[in-house]
Amino acid sequence: MEAVEKAARAYTRTELTELLRRAQEGSPGALEEFFAFLRERMLVLARRRQSLGLRAADIEDVVQEAMLAVHEHLPRLRTWEDALRLARGVLRNQLSVHARYRRSRDPLEVPLEEVVRSCRVEVHPETTELERILEQALDELYRINPQYAAVLRGICNGLSKKELCRILGIASNRFDALLYRSRRTLRRLLKERWGIEW
Repeated sequence: MEAVEKAARAYTRTELTELLRRAQEGSPGALEEFFAFLRERMLVLARRRQSLGLRAADIEDVVQEAMLAVHEHLPRLRTWEDALRLARGVLRNQLSVHARYRRSRDPLEVPLEEVVRSCRVEVHPETTELERILEQALDELYRINPQYAAVLRGICNGLSKKELCRILGIASNRFDALLYRSRRTLRRLLKERWGIEW
């Protein structure tokens, strides 16, 4: 089934503040609409900082951190400008952190002409090897945070968000943040231990 992209909608500041107020009162539709608009705004701002050398996954991470901060402080925000100011501050800080981390951790690129020996890269690595690495990574993730491992194993086994929330005993509005943090930690583990980036 193809995803249908919604046409971008223009909002006034008053409309956005009203959306915020309705979201604070518990309207799921208003909450989703408010965060969808804020996320698009943050993505545009983050992509303007491409000169920092960040990958698309880094940009998604920093935008998600900004969304989590706004969600955490949602009851205390009074206007759209308050939410935007908070999200921009978190975005700016996270972009700087990611850029510093990338500069300190990424190896220097070596031009192909300077490579002394060639190496053969398998186009289709064995699935069993990837599964073994993923199992080890999930075991390690369990030692770091059992809930993270449970979420990812549940998804791998085809469980729905509703089923996982029931099993883990968490509210559905906490699930997305938990999933994001689980994936981020797994991504970091795979890169640091096995040199796999995704």
